[in-house]
Amino acid sequence: MINLFETFDKQTIVLYNSFKFSGMNRQTIVIEADGFLPADVKTPYEFFAENKSLPVKPLFFNQVKAPEFWLIEGNNNDAVIKDKGDIKARIIYKKNYKHRIVERIEWLNKQGHTQYIDYYNKYGYCYAQVVLDPNTHKRILKLYYNANGEVFMVENFITNDVILNWQGKEYFFHSKIQFVNFYIQVAGLESEQFLINSFSLPAAVINGLSKPNNDYFYWQGDITSDIIRHMENILSKEHRSFSIIVPSDEAYKQLKSYISDKWKNRIYKSGYVYKFLKSNHHSNQVLILTNSDQIPHLEQIVQHHPHLDFHIAAMTEMSKVLMSLNKYINVKLYPNAKKTELKELYKKCDIYLDINKGNEILDAVRAAFDYKLLILGYDETAHNKVVTAPTHLFDVEYPDILISTLDEVTQNKDTFDNYLELQLKQANAINKLAFIESVN
Repeated sequence: MINLFETFDKQTIVLYNSFKFSGMNRQTIVIEADGFLPADVKTPYEFFAENKSLPVKPLFFNQVKAPEFWLIEGNNNDAVIKDKGDIKARIIYKKNYKHRIVERIEWLNKQGHTQYIDYYNKYGYCYAQVVLDPNTHKRILKLYYNANGEVFMVENFITNDVILNWQGKEYFFHSKIQFVNFYIQVAGLESEQFLINSFSLPAAVINGLSKPNNDYFYWQGDITSDIIRHMENILSKEHRSFSIIVPSDEAYKQLKSYISDKWKNRIYKSGYVYKFLKSNHHSNQVLILTNSDQIPHLEQIVQHHPHLDFHIAAMTEMSKVLMSLNKYINVKLYPNAKKTELKELYKKCDIYLDINKGNEILDAVRAAFDYKLLILGYDETAHNKVVTAPTHLFDVEYPDILISTLDEVTQNKDTFDNYLELQLKQANAINKLAFIESVN
């Protein structure tokens, strides 16, 4: 069986990792290349580019080629290319990757609007360029380059056509669906079973395959009446017979309740396999990551818990507001923290407070989950509700509830463990054997 995913988004990564962590070396194909996919993930782009083995040398922000006398200015968050003070391009870093690595460059026209976008990969070269309409700012074309800088494929977003130059021939496809079906055919995969997680492109591709088989749909979203209708539609197809797998207890119960009786025997419960980087030791060490001093009720929380040590880290300089917390002996500040320093803090701490406003640093809440920290926070500013139990998020206007919860979990080991179990349940964690049985 082959995993066929449209994009390598956060939900897909969790599913992909579940296969890896359970020891299932299943082939995975992602239709939309993002340039930084794991080495074992295949794409139509990679197949048709026919690049030889390349060293992984991602592009550092100051290595971007710019016209003579233009300047590149950057910090830890982003960078720009300037000409005589005018911004000519924005450099966007690859998130949660190495330091200041280029993911894309947005080149601007004279009006300051994005004219075209160059996409870079982990090998350090521009593998695609998207051209935008100067008036509507909508995408017009996407050109795909091989490692030699040659255009071998063009995707037209206006007409939905795809033109491919491959092995000395030009191929024309009326849709992305036709193109991916061609890829599956020439790659010799048409007789395979597939597992998909999207109703859009992957489902349409499977529907276009000529050979019959039994496939799987792993639904990771909410259950609505529209979703039920879409599921019954794919379940009714006889040419490619589908079974539906859902990771959530609630989603499974809803499906079994509302889907037609004739399809109930093709609905299966699953979950995700996680690889935790340490155990939780129920310590009194609390971690907060932030690039902002907007952390509601932080000083009040610190004052109420002299028995807890609060480690507050930022990847930038800290404001006077945060630096003033140095007056508390149970607070330690880490301005301009390096990734290695943050890693040590995850190892040291057992509670993570997701209470800062503004952007999240380096997928911090998910990292806290992976290091098995108990995650508590404010509902209004929560950065990752997928791995945070709903009962562990509190009203920012009533900090006393969070304060009392911190007292409960740090004074009773059993209570702490019960909270951790709720966190695992929210993330739909299951063991390896249960996962393997659900997807085979």
